[in-house]
Amino acid sequence: MKINIGAVGLGCPFEIGYENAEELLEQTTKALCLEGVECESTRVVLHDLESVYKAASLLKGMEIDAILICIATWSEDHHLLDLLSLIDKPVILRAYPHRETGSLCCAHQIGAVFTDIGRTYEFVYGDAKSSACAQKTKKIGAACALARCMERTRVGAIGGRVKGMTEIAYDEFAIKQKLGARVVNLDEKEMTERVAVMTAKEAKRLLKEKKKELNPCRILTSEEQLLESIKYYGALKELVQEYALEALSVKCYTTYMGKVCLAYSLLAEEGITCSCEGDVTNALTMKLLYELSGLPVNNTDLLYLNEEENSILFSHCGSSGFSIAEGAIELAPVRLAETGVCTRFLMKTGTVTAVNICGHGEQFRMAVMTGEAIPCSMEFPGNPVKIQFDKKVEDINQEIMEHGIGHHWMIGYGDYIEELRRFCRIKGIQLYEIS
Repeated sequence: MKINIGAVGLGCPFEIGYENAEELLEQTTKALCLEGVECESTRVVLHDLESVYKAASLLKGMEIDAILICIATWSEDHHLLDLLSLIDKPVILRAYPHRETGSLCCAHQIGAVFTDIGRTYEFVYGDAKSSACAQKTKKIGAACALARCMERTRVGAIGGRVKGMTEIAYDEFAIKQKLGARVVNLDEKEMTERVAVMTAKEAKRLLKEKKKELNPCRILTSEEQLLESIKYYGALKELVQEYALEALSVKCYTTYMGKVCLAYSLLAEEGITCSCEGDVTNALTMKLLYELSGLPVNNTDLLYLNEEENSILFSHCGSSGFSIAEGAIELAPVRLAETGVCTRFLMKTGTVTAVNICGHGEQFRMAVMTGEAIPCSMEFPGNPVKIQFDKKVEDINQEIMEHGIGHHWMIGYGDYIEELRRFCRIKGIQLYEIS
């Protein structure tokens, strides 16, 4: 996910330091670019109405996620208000540690105004060349980019949700209002009819196209089930392309149990996030983590607490992307039903973020846990991952129950608590930081 920020200066010609305003703007922009942010400077310092119009015109021509306001000196705050009446984007206020310029007190003044008018903002304080400030700004920008990305996301809901899992019933209005995504509801016949008309020859061609991913795998299932599973991959990929989907969820349990798992793993490597059991909300949770990490996301249930090593075991049937596997990968029938093809493997170790989103209306909520994925055996047939936490797992377990979090946890590699915290603030989502 690219982070695109447009930078504007703010200052008053009467104040000390105004002559350095453009230089501060360029230094701040350069520091962000060094951190991998696509930051473009307008080279405009807001100080009158003409400069406001010029900056607005330039910003409208940029594909940006947020506006960075580089406050060089104290300034009349209405210039910024005028700018935001012309271009409505998230705002990051950037102040500098200069004694006589009034940069910091101007930021405080603007913060008070924004609070009174109900406008959210973020704030960064420090030297223009500071890499720490640039990194903080990058995390803020990532949350803004994530919000913008989700506004364009379309998630396919194939067949509705699994019977008996009322918890995962998806609220289309809350999803649109809080996450920004649109749900595309599809009848499962749109999937099965494509599977039915696909020939064995076409299925074998698809298998050949995916030999890079599949050839290293140990195959423990029949050729018949392998061909059927690759047909489901072909059908789902057609639906992804036809409906311009970036995420999807199939009501797999129990009718299509194991039949779509291989498709999910293959699609994950193509950047399409797929969740189990018709849990549409968590398909979008996976999308959030995929955009932040750039890696496939593991769709899991929370299964078992090990109080002695302070770890929790997470796993599901086996449908995660190959690139987060540690060691050998098996293609095997799904547990219980003994049908289809699951991708079974152990997960890589490292820092992870586990996220659950559930609820409806004003109860729409996100829960986040961060911990360390540690070595794990195949304790549950699928894609098991064992996460060790700093907080006692007994307390984590209790807190999950107290907040009514639910049983599906999406796990991505990296620590994204700060980005998700800011994303929830932007979107007005209730956040529970569990660990």
